[in-house]
Formats: sequence, C-alpha cells, structure tokens
Amino acid sequence: MSDSPSRLSIRHKWKEISDLPEDLDSLRDRELESLCEVWAKEKESIGDDKRVRDFNAELAREWAIETGIVEGVYTLDRGITQTLIERGIDSAYIPHNATNRDPELVARIIQNHAEVLEGLFAFVTGERGLSTSYVKELHSALLRNQDTVTVFNSSGQPFETRLERGLYKTMPNNPLRPDGTLHEYCPPEHVAAEMDRLIEFHYLHERCGIRPHVEAAWLHHAFTQIHPFQDGNGRVARAIASLVFIKGGFFPLVVNRDDREKYIDVLESADDGDLSPLVRLFSQIQKRALTKAIGRAVDVRPVSTVDEALAATRDMLVDLGRIIPSQYLTAKEYASNLANVVLGRFNEMTARLKNDISRANSAYVFSAQVLSPGPSNEIRSVAEKLKYDPNLSDFHTTVVFNLKAAGVASRIVVSFHGVGAAFRGLLVAVAYFQVGDGAAVPISEDVFRISYNETPNEIGSRFEKWLEPCIVEGIAHWRRTLV
Repeated sequence: MSDSPSRLSIRHKWKEISDLPEDLDSLRDRELESLCEVWAKEKESIGDDKRVRDFNAELAREWAIETGIVEGVYTLDRGITQTLIERGIDSAYIPHNATNRDPELVARIIQNHAEVLEGLFAFVTGERGLSTSYVKELHSALLRNQDTVTVFNSSGQPFETRLERGLYKTMPNNPLRPDGTLHEYCPPEHVAAEMDRLIEFHYLHERCGIRPHVEAAWLHHAFTQIHPFQDGNGRVARAIASLVFIKGGFFPLVVNRDDREKYIDVLESADDGDLSPLVRLFSQIQKRALTKAIGRAVDVRPVSTVDEALAATRDMLVDLGRIIPSQYLTAKEYASNLANVVLGRFNEMTARLKNDISRANSAYVFSAQVLSPGPSNEIRSVAEKLKYDPNLSDFHTTVVFNLKAAGVASRIVVSFHGVGAAFRGLLVAVAYFQVGDGAAVPISEDVFRISYNETPNEIGSRFEKWLEPCIVEGIAHWRRTLV
C-alpha cells in the first residue's frame, strides 16, 4: 500500500499567494516591447489583410491543440498537428494511429479549446473585467468533454470520481512527483478566499500599468499555486495568461510540447520565489509569434490617393529588393556594429588561447574571421530548431571563431540575417557550435532580435548579456570534444 499523503515528504509546501516583487524594472523585456511597436506599425499599414487573418487563425488552432498536449489530455502526431493548424480542426484529418484517444473526441476537445480562445477575444472586446465567475466559466468550457477525474484517498490510492466543471475543488489535488515527494497546492477550504485575492491583485496591477508579459507570468503562477479546480488548472492558467496578452495587444500564449520541460522548470523556479525565468519564457514565446507575424506581413494596401499610390510603389520596390527602406539601413547598421563587437571578442579569445595553449602545443590553432555571406545550410538547420523563418538574401553576415585541435576543426558561429519573406526593419542573430561538417548545435535558447526601433545603447546592452552565455556554452561544447 502507498504511503498516505501525511507521511510523504513535501517538496513544496503551500503558502498564500504574494504580490509582484519590488524590482519590476528587472522583469521588463525591452526587446519584446520594441517588437510589439514594430508589429503595431505593420498591422496598421496592412489593415485587415487575409494573410494576417490566416496567421491569427493558425495561431489560434495551434493554441487549441498544444494546450491539451502540454497537459497530457491527448497525444497528437506532429505532422497531423501541422495539418490541423493549416487546414482546420476536423477529425477526418486525424488517423487512429496519430493519437492515443478517439479522434472524434480529440477533435471535440480541441474545438472546445478553440471556442474558449474565441471567447477570450470577445471578452476583451466587451471590456469585461476578470472575475472568479469568469474563471469558472473558462473551466466549464475547457473541460466540456471531460466527465471524471482521478483523485487520491487518505491512503494515497487513486480512484475515479465525477468532475464538477466550473466548481472549486472539494478534495486536495496535490501531485506526487517522480522522486516520491509531494507538491502541495492550496487546501480546498482556502480556495475561494485565495481566488478573491488573486482577482484583487490583478486589478491593482492593471491600475499600476504592469507590463503584459510580467502580469501574465504572475497571474499564471499565482493561479497554479492555488490550483482551484480538481483538474484542468493548467489549461485555465494558460487561458487567463492569454487573456492578459490579448488585452495588451499581443498574441495568445502558445506553450507547445517543445516548451513543456522548460515550462515546468520555470514554474518550479517561481514556486521557489524567482518569477523572472517564467517571465522570460513567456516573453520568448511572444517574441516567437511576433517575429513570425512581422516576417509574414507583406503589404497589400488599398490605394485611393496619390500619396497611397506612391507609398505602394515604394513598398513594392522594397519587396522586390530594388530599394532599401530606412528601417533596413538602421537595423543593418546596428547588426554590422554588433558583428564587429563579436569579432573583437573572438580576437581577444584567439590571442589568449594562442598564448595559453598554442605556444605549448602547435597542434592547437585558433583564429577569428568574418564571412559575408555566411553558410546557409547550417542557418536553416538552426532556424528550424529555434522556430523562425530566416531570410538570408536581405542581409547575412557571419562571425566565426575557429578552434582546431589535433586535426579536428570546431567553430563557434554568430550569424546576423533577416527574418521572413520581406524585410521590415528586423534582423536576428543566432549562435551555434559545429564540429567539422557535423550538425550545427544552437548555443542560445532564442535568437537575438535587432529592431530599428531601439537605440544603439539599448541594443548593445542587451546583446552583451545575450552573447556572453552563448560563448560560454560554445566553449563548453568544444571542451567536450577534447576528451
């Protein structure tokens, strides 16, 4: 017989939700804010274009699918997932061997999720305020096709019981971790009071103008600390975080299956009192969506005046690559300056390694170089892993740190290039490590985005914080090849 919960070691003990940390400025993501401004300008210029509507619809379907996968409600083959995202939610597209549940049921659950997301947009448009009653409505809608839930008795034995949709839990729902310890959530008798406090804090944050990515992370985590429902809390948490983002002019929060492990890790960091990793993850997910949206936004504007006709002609020439827009020149200048920063850093490292290692053993050779353009196959491989669409025709400069040991050539690479089908004043930098002609391994969690909408000082400060961990990771990869 399993140990009763009272005898189990508690890894995380429940405590009342707390307000945001005092140092809010450290949680801000100025890159995200700048990207949002760029997207707002793009969106205003293209209006209600079909490509933007298609992008929003695809993102909504991705949210509806992935929120169930992350929660373990069902599994779904990646290829079928992409089909559903592109074509729409239909059980006819789901073969029996592509999921672990009945395809009809999976399609209904996904459709429920999609309807909830539509409701979030309507909620924002209707200017309703978040309330405990609306949170209960979300729970009912998200779990419309779930009738039972697994709970544990006093001896730790699982059993199925009826799921009360839209009602707070009546029994503890503290999960048993893989290491045998317990994660303790809010006891049922305190849930109502804690949810009231959650809403009060949220309204206070709205009045104070807390940034959407900070508030979404805080609200999500505080909600998961309470875990007010017997089941489905993760989906509700991502829904209310998405509500904050949508209200702030951003996209719904799409935490996908590839984010899951990191998502769990940063939630545990928040449990331990550090909200910043969760804020960074949410920012990264939003930047991923914004980068895709900006890359896809090709202008198709209605023309009715001379000014609009001239602007449309200018923009067509930009799209054809025959003229360079001012945003491009600004971002290109920033990227070129940052490439010089990387080259300087690599030259410093070359000099040090030559002095420390090459003098003692000439088999070790080090050098730094700039390639313009750089290698393309490796970039496309890295871009696929980091989930963005590289454009190597608009701008492409690569800085390489060559490390040769006993005839084996390795390299740390930082590449600067465009994003999407047409340039709109946004460049990215990516860093990767490669041995010989082997696979390029990303050494950064995300791309570094270079927007014309920032100052050189702001970009330089952010870039230094991004570059140093990349180099440390690259050196670690190289060191492992020497063993």
